[in-house]
Amino acid sequence: MLKNKGFTLVELLIVIAILGVLSASVVLVLNPAELLNQARDSTRASDMAILNSAVSLYLTDKVGPDMNASGADADCLTNQYVRFGDDPTANSFTVARATYIKPATAADNQKTGGTGWLPVVLTDISAGSPLSVLPMDPINTGDLVYRYGCNNTTKTYEINSKFESTKYGATGLNLAGRDGGDNATFYEIGNDPGLDF
Repeated sequence: MLKNKGFTLVELLIVIAILGVLSASVVLVLNPAELLNQARDSTRASDMAILNSAVSLYLTDKVGPDMNASGADADCLTNQYVRFGDDPTANSFTVARATYIKPATAADNQKTGGTGWLPVVLTDISAGSPLSVLPMDPINTGDLVYRYGCNNTTKTYEINSKFESTKYGATGLNLAGRDGGDNATFYEIGNDPGLDF
């Protein structure tokens, strides 16, 4: 006598139900949206370090460095420099420097010769610009933009960004709260992260 080997319909339905419960719990535990936020925040932290190194190299290498490619101290003290696109004044952050300076066109956004969103002429470094293009925020809209402020007299500067994940935010690594800056919402880096802008 031959016995049929296999699963009954009830057994298959039970296995499918168990797999469904397990996959739903994995999605809840891993939280793919938070993982994407963390990946973008990791890029932001890396970009801030790269930009800080490039501007520091410029200050070290250049005799009489110009912190905003215009030479005007008043411009450097009152302006805030951002990427081309949305007007940040319409967004939720309020700052001491109300004037936002952007590149003339979107094509200039990432240029390293002083016409990009970062108005430091990195191409004047004796070995050439350490960056081929200026990095920009992965989202690059609203509060999620890179910003630069400077003081041409004291040759100080600040570059900042905002994190969106809980890992990098106030409940996690809290980089913005431990950076020495004056704004606990933004990650501020530079030789004067408390530049107040």
